[in-house]
Amino acid sequence: MSQTEKLSAVVPSLNNERTIARCLESVLSNNPDEIVVVDGGSNDKTLEIASDFPKVTIVREVRGIARAKDVGWRTSRGELVLFIDADAYIARGTVNTLREHLSSTEIAGVSCRVACANADKLLPRLRDFDFHLTYEEEFKDSHVIDCVVDPTICGLFKRKALEDVDGFDLEYPYAEDLKLLHKLRNRGYRILMVHEAEVYHYHRESWREVCRQAYHHGIGRRMLIDQTRGRFYSRKNPIKFAILVLRNGLKAGLLVLLIYPFYRVFTEAAFFIGYTIGK
Repeated sequence: MSQTEKLSAVVPSLNNERTIARCLESVLSNNPDEIVVVDGGSNDKTLEIASDFPKVTIVREVRGIARAKDVGWRTSRGELVLFIDADAYIARGTVNTLREHLSSTEIAGVSCRVACANADKLLPRLRDFDFHLTYEEEFKDSHVIDCVVDPTICGLFKRKALEDVDGFDLEYPYAEDLKLLHKLRNRGYRILMVHEAEVYHYHRESWREVCRQAYHHGIGRRMLIDQTRGRFYSRKNPIKFAILVLRNGLKAGLLVLLIYPFYRVFTEAAFFIGYTIGK
């Protein structure tokens, strides 16, 4: 892609006073032409902090994550749109790394691998371990793969591709990014994930927040599966998965290895309840 194309960053936010400054600092270090912060009605200092940053336009009182992302890219003016969560940040040069993979006309977007920003806490470490297992299975010996999950925690997209599929589905309360993936693929586009590009995300830090997130993911996934006739779970060989967990758990530490099975039981149960209710 041409370096002269304008870059817009879209940051959906809701009560992110702890993380919004680091997020915006990291985005600015990647030289965007503008930043659109779309807020869902924060009652903390999120907007006060965001308004102190240059290049920032704030759109207020946009309820729902799908609507926030959709309003964000439509409000922006760049030919390239960077989506990044307000509780995440990236290193300098990340956007250029992603941009290098957008040269083909069939590529609609490129996303980052998710890393943990708060690995000093146990539950975030367990979530990070989950991501690590997924990436080891998906990337194998590759450095670039077709994106399978979380393309808009941090992802760079072509405006034309978003226009071609009319953006996000506003009816989705959750899993809006997976539905976007589905729509883009149905139009013949590919969405990539690059191993070398990382986005550092602040994962949930309490059991309540972890289970609540899994529950919401279940609701969104059910909507997606009912509409697309997809599968509930990807098929895994249980023996191979157990070996994968054991091998990586020994590297992650004994505490993670011991608690991870309980973590999976709770999150899978919360996901399944959301999935069932989502019907």
